[in-house]
Amino acid sequence: MDSVTSATFVAEEPSHGLVRKAWDVTFRMGLRYIKNSYKDDPFRTFLEVCLIGFIVWYITKQKYNIGTNEIVLSEKEIDELVDEWKPEPLVPALTEFEREALDKAVMIDGPNGTKVRLASGTNNKPVLNFASYNFLGFLDSPELGKHAVESLRKYGVGSCGPPGFYGTLDVHMELEKQIAAFIGHSSAILYSQAFTTTLSVIPCFSKRSDIIVADEGVNFAVQKAIYLSRSKVYWYKHNDMADLERILKDVNKQLVGRRGKNALPRKFIVTEGLFQNTGDITPLVELVELKHRYKYRIILDESYSFGVLGKRGAGLTDHFNIDPHEVDLLIGALCYAVGASGGFCCADKDLVEHQRLSGLGYCFSASMPGILTIAAADAIQALEVDPDNYLGTMRENTTLLRTLLKRIPGLQVDGVAESPLIHIRLSPETLVRMKRSGGTWTKTDIDRVLIELSEEALKDGVLLMRATYVDEHERLLPNSSIRICVSSAHTRKEIEKCAHAIKSAVSRITSKKR
Repeated sequence: MDSVTSATFVAEEPSHGLVRKAWDVTFRMGLRYIKNSYKDDPFRTFLEVCLIGFIVWYITKQKYNIGTNEIVLSEKEIDELVDEWKPEPLVPALTEFEREALDKAVMIDGPNGTKVRLASGTNNKPVLNFASYNFLGFLDSPELGKHAVESLRKYGVGSCGPPGFYGTLDVHMELEKQIAAFIGHSSAILYSQAFTTTLSVIPCFSKRSDIIVADEGVNFAVQKAIYLSRSKVYWYKHNDMADLERILKDVNKQLVGRRGKNALPRKFIVTEGLFQNTGDITPLVELVELKHRYKYRIILDESYSFGVLGKRGAGLTDHFNIDPHEVDLLIGALCYAVGASGGFCCADKDLVEHQRLSGLGYCFSASMPGILTIAAADAIQALEVDPDNYLGTMRENTTLLRTLLKRIPGLQVDGVAESPLIHIRLSPETLVRMKRSGGTWTKTDIDRVLIELSEEALKDGVLLMRATYVDEHERLLPNSSIRICVSSAHTRKEIEKCAHAIKSAVSRITSKKR
């Protein structure tokens, strides 16, 4: 046993010697490197000594332990804390008025159209619908509905993917070409929702440090799109071209002499064709002149004017007989006058192709279902074939209803003559007479009166709706009103019935002192 051990020790001794020798050589080389490296560079020596000292301090310092200050609770104390805990609500609690308005809200039971049945009705009789944006009456067209339903066998109920990822159908590409040709622009792109169309297009082109000059009366979707763009925003008075020009001049003066990365920001004028909140129309002729004079681009939201204004129903450019290419980005909706769903943007081809890569609503939302795409295409084709039938009847009905409403004492009728979107409200003089002891009216008081007016009209078989807004998020909160939507599918008798119901309702509610 001793002989074996001695042999092992003799065999291991040379290996220990080699290790010791290698360590000595390495140490000498390291020492020589340090001497040569730091001989003429004392700052480097100081810096690395400080670094080594920091590493030693960091390794040896006391670490934070999340369980160091743990408090041990008994079962009884845990139960008491659980019983006392009250979760924060996901949304703010409804106010008393909001609860009243929600309780009195009506619900349509069945298909939408000019005549609808209400889920809350006692006699289940159809009522005349003047609350839906069915301007051309396509919601009442059995031919369009039949053709759309037949397409279900070919396209199913949805595309199940965004346009860039197996979501593009042949009918999508055909509808884009059809819209561009109908409006007269170079190209068009489809979005699956009207609201997200605006939210995608404006931030797609206007970025941080760019400049937007916008009408303060634009609708909620445009306001949110401007906010999401994070651009520098200037607001001009509603439809006031003099105020717009003043701001354009001031902005251009501020940019004179700027240098650097943001010396030449992109500049946009943003407005609506037919204003949802007022029923007014943008003076596009003056707007185009200012665009060229001060070197801006125009973003025009034609969600409510597409299919409504112009000889062919092609929108504001058709109404003023202006080349659509003068509008750099033309946004439209297919869920109002057309009676389908989704939205679109018409622009030059390079601007449209840019949206296919950068438009968030296009890239990350499922494309429009084939059935709704076909419904939109059929509606536009019907409008192209016989514009006088749809537009002529709608405008006759609009003129008739405006004439009858203006004859009602105590009623104020807003909006331009060409707009089938009419806002009515009680005149200031009427409100003064209604208030007992000359008190003041709050917005909530007026809203309650308008709800009562719509309830009175519903008793006579006419469905009206008060215009609602997200008050705290509106740039320019409109005055309280009832929004009336005239359709070409309404008959003259139905228009007269609507005016009579409103006249009777106004008479009944204004006779009460409040």
